[in-house]
Amino acid sequence: MNMSLFRFALLAGLLTSAAAKGNVLDQPVTLKTESDLIQAVSVTLQHAIATSEQYRGTEPRLQRFARREIATRRKPIDQLNKLGGIQPKTVKTLAIPPKDNVSYQRAMLRNHARLIELLGYGRGLPLSANTKRLMDTLSREATAEFAMLSKLEKP
Repeated sequence: MNMSLFRFALLAGLLTSAAAKGNVLDQPVTLKTESDLIQAVSVTLQHAIATSEQYRGTEPRLQRFARREIATRRKPIDQLNKLGGIQPKTVKTLAIPPKDNVSYQRAMLRNHARLIELLGYGRGLPLSANTKRLMDTLSREATAEFAMLSKLEKP
């Protein structure tokens, strides 16, 4: 009995671990330095772009949001890479059905919640003036977009 329980726990842990590796938003992040924050924010922004590029739904408001997300997130990623002198991990594939409006909206709500959380925590780190300014701008944008996405969710 104990051995089968152990095997079940091990299998459940492996499945959880494999699922977590599939989505960058599930990856644990340690924010101790400005570079850590830049890396985490860059990956989160790349996730937003990849999710928006994959989306092929029929909801006009979400289509506009996806186009705007793709257009506006590339510049901050380039700025972050330049500021941090880093080469961030590339985010390519996601697990949302391309034509599912609800999945896209939930993925973007989750993405923006993660971004807001990272940026809020990052305020407690010693940041250069340029990084602080960029993070403040991203925080305002992410908060406004999160509010807009939340309004779309209500019937």
